[in-house]
Amino acid sequence: MEQKGLTSTCDEGPLSRRTLIELRLYSTFMFVFAALLLQFLLTFHTAFLLKACSYPIRNGLFTINYLSESRANWTIDQVFLVFGSGPLIVTAIGWFLLFVLRTIRFSKWKTRLAFTWMAFLMVNAIPCGLVAGLFFFDGIGIPFQWTVESVMARVVIAIAVLLILVVFNRYWLLLFLKTSFSAAFLHTRGNQKIFLTNIYIRPWIYGLIILMLFNWPFYSFFWPAFLMSVGYCAIPFSNHKLKYPNIRVMKSGNKIFASRIHILFFIMAIALAWIAGNYSINF
Repeated sequence: MEQKGLTSTCDEGPLSRRTLIELRLYSTFMFVFAALLLQFLLTFHTAFLLKACSYPIRNGLFTINYLSESRANWTIDQVFLVFGSGPLIVTAIGWFLLFVLRTIRFSKWKTRLAFTWMAFLMVNAIPCGLVAGLFFFDGIGIPFQWTVESVMARVVIAIAVLLILVVFNRYWLLLFLKTSFSAAFLHTRGNQKIFLTNIYIRPWIYGLIILMLFNWPFYSFFWPAFLMSVGYCAIPFSNHKLKYPNIRVMKSGNKIFASRIHILFFIMAIALAWIAGNYSINF
């Protein structure tokens, strides 16, 4: 009877296979939606400024297809305004979201997780954009390559930025850990690793695959490179032992998905966003 009870608890607890599958699935959806929001904001902002400058482009919700690559009529101020102001704005929004995460007590861990993904991607818009812009002439990579013409110098800068991100990635891992809905995930280093793997590592991998569909056909490899670079927290991940003195566990008495129909709604929302992203926008 004791063994049966243990099995039942394992099947239904926070560390059960079903819960972890639902956890990584929900986090994948949040990552995808946050990434699409970021991509939409940057695309809209950049496309608006490009069209204001009468630069020939064709854009959708998430992509810009440049119809000309001439630099002849551009000044350095225009380049930074058009391609640098967007990342600066979303980075400022990201820092504001971090302030919200630090000051507001969320009643639901799911809401905190959504804000965490958005803050993570937006704050990293500039540093990860520089890494992606090392070779790809798009986004913030345009002013980066415009001002730093030496490939070797860009490599050194990008590597330095990536190393700084990796050194300070404990902050982001702790922020994801704070979305925990059960103290069971915090007790041991092994359980922390299980939680972070299912809340960040696997959702990033699955989301990356999904988001590739939104950039096909690849007019530019900047966005795929950017999305790959935001996985930098996984680099020394296995060596971390995180302290959690002030983590307030937001318990959830219900299943992550109360009904499978909710999973279908998320999938349909992604599919509709993909369909909408294939149409050109004129404004």
